[in-house]
Parts: sequence; C-alpha cells; structure tokens
Amino acid sequence: MPVQKGVLPLGILCIKKITQLLIDIVSMCIYETMKERKSPENTKEQQVSSHEENQHYVNTKLEMDHDQKRIEQEEACAFNRQNTELDGTHGNGQQKTEEENVHSHAITAEDTNKQPIKSDNIDEHEIHEVIINDENAAKLENNQELLYGCIQCSLETENTANENIEKEIQLERTPEALRQELSQLLTSHSHVTLHGLLFDSIMTHLDPIYMRDKRGRPAVLDIIMHFINSTLRELDFGKAKMFSEANMCKILFEHLQNATRLEKLIIGRSCYWRSQIFENLSSKLICMPHLTVLKIQYIGTPEMICDLSGICPKLSELSLRGSEKITDQQCKEIAQCTGLTSLDISGTRITGRGCWKILDSVKNLSWLHHCAFNCNSDSLLFESRADLFNCIKEQLYHGENALSLVNRPDLSIRDVRFNLKNFWLFNPFTEDLLTTVLCPYLEHLRLDFIFQDLEDEPDVSTLASLSEIRKLEANLYDRCSLHLISNMVESCGERLTTLLLHLADDWFFVAQAHNVVASCCPNLVTLNFSGDYKARHSVEECDDRLDFGIPTPAHPHLKHLKLIGVISDRRLHFILSHTPALETLRMDGELEWLHDATFTAVLKTNPLPYLEEMWFNVSTTVTLDTVRLLLTQDNALRHIGRLCHMAGATMGEYQELLSQVRQQNLDVKLIWVTDERIK
Repeated sequence: MPVQKGVLPLGILCIKKITQLLIDIVSMCIYETMKERKSPENTKEQQVSSHEENQHYVNTKLEMDHDQKRIEQEEACAFNRQNTELDGTHGNGQQKTEEENVHSHAITAEDTNKQPIKSDNIDEHEIHEVIINDENAAKLENNQELLYGCIQCSLETENTANENIEKEIQLERTPEALRQELSQLLTSHSHVTLHGLLFDSIMTHLDPIYMRDKRGRPAVLDIIMHFINSTLRELDFGKAKMFSEANMCKILFEHLQNATRLEKLIIGRSCYWRSQIFENLSSKLICMPHLTVLKIQYIGTPEMICDLSGICPKLSELSLRGSEKITDQQCKEIAQCTGLTSLDISGTRITGRGCWKILDSVKNLSWLHHCAFNCNSDSLLFESRADLFNCIKEQLYHGENALSLVNRPDLSIRDVRFNLKNFWLFNPFTEDLLTTVLCPYLEHLRLDFIFQDLEDEPDVSTLASLSEIRKLEANLYDRCSLHLISNMVESCGERLTTLLLHLADDWFFVAQAHNVVASCCPNLVTLNFSGDYKARHSVEECDDRLDFGIPTPAHPHLKHLKLIGVISDRRLHFILSHTPALETLRMDGELEWLHDATFTAVLKTNPLPYLEEMWFNVSTTVTLDTVRLLLTQDNALRHIGRLCHMAGATMGEYQELLSQVRQQNLDVKLIWVTDERIK
C-alpha cells in the first residue's frame, strides 16, 4: 500500500495557518468592498425609491383596470339580486353564499379609487355591497399604512445595525488596518527562511483569488507589497500568474529597491508585454549589491545591463535569453562580470566573435548556453556551436597570442584549457569533436545529427577522454545509426548519470540500442528514450531484437525513466526488470501494445518499492485495474495520471478510486487530466 498521509511538521502547520489567516483577511476586504458599494444610505434610498416605483405602478394599473372591475362589480350585484328572489328554504344558505361572493369580489377590487356608485334604484343588497366595498377599502388603506410603517421600521433597524457594526469595527480595527499590521508584523522582522516559506505559500494561495476576483486585488497588493523588503532573498516574476498582471507587476517593481539584500531576481517571458515597466531596471539594481543571479529574459536591453559589473559585483549567473536587443556591443560589458560561472545568451544577437571575447575574459565561465537553432537568427549569428569552437581554434592558431604546436612540440593543445562544462555541436566533423580536449571539465555534451547532410559519420572515440562527462544528449533526426550510438555510449557510458536519446526510426532498428545502453551504462540515474515508431516491421519482430540475456539489474541506480514511442509489453518488461530503484515512469507515444498483464508480471519480480509517479500521457489499453493493483502494493506512490487515457475508464470509477484513497488516508493524487484539476 502507498504511504499514508502523516502529521505536518509544526513549522509547516504554522505557515499554513498564517496563510489561511491572510486569505480570510482578503475575504473580509472583499466583503467590505461589496458592503461599501451597497451602503446603508444607498440601501435606504434604493428601497424607498423602489417602493415609490412600485406604488406608482399599482396606482397606474388600478386606473387602467378600474372600468373592468366596475363591470365585474355590477355583475356581482345582479347575481345577488337574483339570489334574493329564491324561496325561504334556501334563503339563509344562499344569503351566506351571497355574502361570501360579494366579499370575494370586493377583495378582487382592492386598492381601487373609491368612487360613489350612482344609481336611481339602489336596493338593500346594493347598499350592503357598497358598505362592504367601503370597509375593505378602508382595511386596505390601513394595511398599506401598516406595510409602509413596517418597511420604514425595517430600514431604521437595518441602519441602526449597520451603524452599530461600523462603530464596533472602528472601535476595534478595520480589516485594512488589521491586514497592514499583520503584514508588517510578519515581514519586517521575520527570519529569512520563514519569510521565504511564507511568501511562497501566500503566493500559491492568493494567486487564484487575485486573478478571479478584482475586488480582492487591493488587499492582495497590500499584503504582497510588505514582503518586498530586506528579508526577501528571491523574487521570480514568473512564479505566479498575478505577478505579470499590470498593476501587480508595477507595484512589485516600484518597491523593488526595498529588497536591498535580494540574491536572485528573475524576470521571464511572462513579463514580455510589460517590458516598459522595467525600462529603468538599472536604477533598481543599484540597490541590490548582493545579487548573484539575474535573469532578464526576452526583455533585456543594453540600458538594463549598463555598468552591471559595478553595481552587482557578486553576480555569478546571468541570463539574457531571447533579448534581441543584446548584440556584440554589449559583450564588453558582460565580459567585465568576471565572476560569472553561467551565461545564457541564446536568442540574442551575440555572434561567435562576441562569445570568444567573453570566454577570453571570464575565466571562470562554466556554463555557456547558446541555441544553435535560434528563431531570431540572422546573418550575424553562427549556425552551430561548432562555429564557436572553430573561432576558438582560429584564435589559438592564428590570433595575436597564437600557439604554434609546430615550433613548440613540447607544448600540447591541452595546455590551453577552458572551464566550460557544456557545449552543443550540430553535425560535427571529427575535427570539431577534437575541440573537446580544450574543455577537460566538460560535463554535458549535446550532439545533433542529420545524416543526409553528412558525408561520413564522425569518429567519436575522443569522448573517451572526457573524464568529467555526466550527461550525454544525442539526437538522430532522420535515421538510427546503431554503429554511431554504440561508439558514443561505449566511449563514455560508464561515467554517465543522464542519457537522453532521440532516435527517429522504426522500432525495429532502435530496439538494439536498449541492449547497448543496458550493457554500458550501469550508473544511469535518468534515461529518456524517444523517437522510435512502428512502420515496416511487426512489434514481435522488433521485440525479438531485445537481449533478455543481459544480467539484471543493468540499471540499479536508475530513478527517472521516460519512454516516448512504441511501448510494447516485452519492451517495458525488459526495461523494468533492470530498474529496481525506479521512482518516476512516464510513458507517451504508442501504448496500444501495452496491457495489464505486463504490470502484473513485472510486479511479481520487481515490486517497484520506490515508485512515486506513473504517467500514461496518451490512450492505452491498460485499464484502471493496474491502478488498483498499484494501490495495494508496498510502494511510495504519490501521483498516478492521466487516468482519462486508460482503457474503459469512467468518471464513476475515478470517483470510486478517489473514495478509496480518502478512506485509506493515502498520500496519493489521482490525476484525471492534469494536476490543476485536482485540488
């Protein structure tokens, strides 16, 4: 059985309680706003006005129906006269009926203007009828006066009650004052960790309120504003939807100078349409000498990073991703930030020459991110990462301080080292791969291949010299070359902890790549395998290429597995038999060859005790029986989705599973479509 819900730690419980208190305060403010819009004075005026309008309507209608009602009155009197001519045996009963009928007709004529009935021949019954009508009219007038008095009394009572409530609020504290006092108390002297946890919790819970109800926005703005102070260490404008809303974004920026000890500032894509708010960002950065991480993505301008090295001397990570206005002219400014260890200039107009200037000046730069396929590319941008290293080679061999290996046989190319830990080569030749010896600390290597543009496959044996490599990403976009994949994985697979393979080809040709990975990568923690699809061969033929003779477990440390493509019963069984420590399993692509029996068989040999997440991201033949089976296993499941894609799944069965989770107090989230649908 999955883990049951436990007791929350005291600190987290306090955070939740404080958050709920602030939410209640916002709700009070929303209520107060509604009450102000409908104040007692306005209510009284509206009710009196409404009463006058109703009275006018009644009088008008009575005047319009007066003639018709007089006709009905006369018909009633004629009917009464006929009844008086009956014999005496029925006289008493008929007289009673007559009076009831007269009374009934008199009631239907209520609220009429009392006009005297003029007739030359008025008998006793007619006089009685007139008297009854006069009496009912008098009663109606009295009832109207009584009704008006009740309304007036009700209004006075409501006004008195509202006045008393307002006096009590004034005598105590208004919600606005309470909110400000509480916010200041929580944020002015709180511990850094408490401040961060509380800020994150409040953002998560107030974000939907702010976006849903405009009446609560002033209160939320006031609360959030108090958190922008010297205790704040991190501010991400993309962390909540409300932060990109115009008023909130403006308020946050206006108070940004109060965050004098801010260490991390992120302004991302969500603020693209608010870029004018951040035009004077440099004036705010002056107040943040402790800033170590600055991300100005998609809105960066030369003015924003003016004298950046002087005002943010501790800066170690800078991202200008997607900022088209950043060009080679800003490279000198960036190069002066000598403490940088990570730089993202993908989507800018910085060329290979500019990259070299930065690399040559910032000796500690380890992570340089520049997209080889830039959607904003023009003639100034190099087409691939290889161009950057070609530029480096040119400087090494032909620049002012060029190295002459011919004249200095005792000097090897390894004497020139860069601290780069990542780079990306597109369709590299063998000589391009040789530049990796310039980066002995390389940890992450990405290689992309389109074989129709390559004359020969490159020699990748140089990867064996990368002693620090931990992550290899290989994308083969137009066919699977098992020879190339085998050479790459065999060269460095033993040191890899992350392997991302995208092999766009028939599952028949891709299957054997699993054998290579299982044989050469014993230390993998993360494996993503995608791109394969069924085309010319049957699934059975493809599965036959899997080597079930490889000793298990081949991946004893693998925690995260993502499969996108053909996922057959035998393929999943092969992989899961090698992954006893698996924590997350994500499946996408073609799952129609996957059945419940596979999971039943796998769980008998590998119960997946550490499994926390399982995802079926497309329709599958697997049913909810597998979910029920997993809920009975001894594992660490926290998420199972998406149940709507499972064969024959109905909302009724989903509700039954939810009820089972609640009854057993399981700490599991069953996801029908997305996380957001489950609250």
